[in-house]
Amino acid sequence: MSEHDAWACALCGSGDHRAVCEKAGARYVQCARCQVVRQQPYPSAADIDAYYANYQSHKNAQSDYLSDAGYAAFSRDKRFTFADLGLPADAFTGKTVLDVGCATGQFLTLMADSGAARVRGIDASAECIATAKARGLDCESIDFLDVQGQHDVITMWHLIEHLPQPLDYLRHAHALLAPGGWLLIETPVIGMVSEAFGANWRYFMPTEHINLFTMDALVRHAAGVGFSLRSHIRFGSGNDSEAVPAPNKRAMDLIAKKAGFGDTLALWLIKN
Repeated sequence: MSEHDAWACALCGSGDHRAVCEKAGARYVQCARCQVVRQQPYPSAADIDAYYANYQSHKNAQSDYLSDAGYAAFSRDKRFTFADLGLPADAFTGKTVLDVGCATGQFLTLMADSGAARVRGIDASAECIATAKARGLDCESIDFLDVQGQHDVITMWHLIEHLPQPLDYLRHAHALLAPGGWLLIETPVIGMVSEAFGANWRYFMPTEHINLFTMDALVRHAAGVGFSLRSHIRFGSGNDSEAVPAPNKRAMDLIAKKAGFGDTLALWLIKN
């Protein structure tokens, strides 16, 4: 990554921005042109590789989603998201599914349980892939941009915010999908909650979260490469269960979801 690339917006190339916050010694700014919030300067490839070298161990200390014990909660939450997006109960039956950023394979297992014809996953973390392969799952640690073949569904669950060049992934997803194919994305979303929390927002995570989108920005960039928005849902009040009593968190999460300003966004996109 050149010096210019490290400082200009990776999505639109603009250098104009406003300061958003500083977190753990890193600076986040918002692009004046496309409104994407980015880490500035972008982390180097070496920094990113070093971060993901022990990603599974690092994340398991914060959440059990990557563990066998976390599968029930993971599958429950994903089924809630499918219902909120309006996906039918048999949405994945007979489909070929590629999960980009599959981690330890929770979503691959869910898709196999949901009747998908073929389920494949890729991830940058060799540690996570080793765990997924030990579970008998079809996955490998390769660059998504090297993937070939046609797919009915491509999923990116909490992935796009990790990417230095997210437009490359959107374009490649469009190229790999069959006509009318689906791209399902879930990602943190810039908006009322992130602005209220400031630097304390749970999704400002230097090196890990590089580009963070407003909903309008993500939909616009997806449309620019040939996707149409079928449906969306926003949820999450920005409060972690460790910091807020469970009844309070449930109430605030419900308000954020019903009011449509949650800090997590799920999109159902269709290849035109």
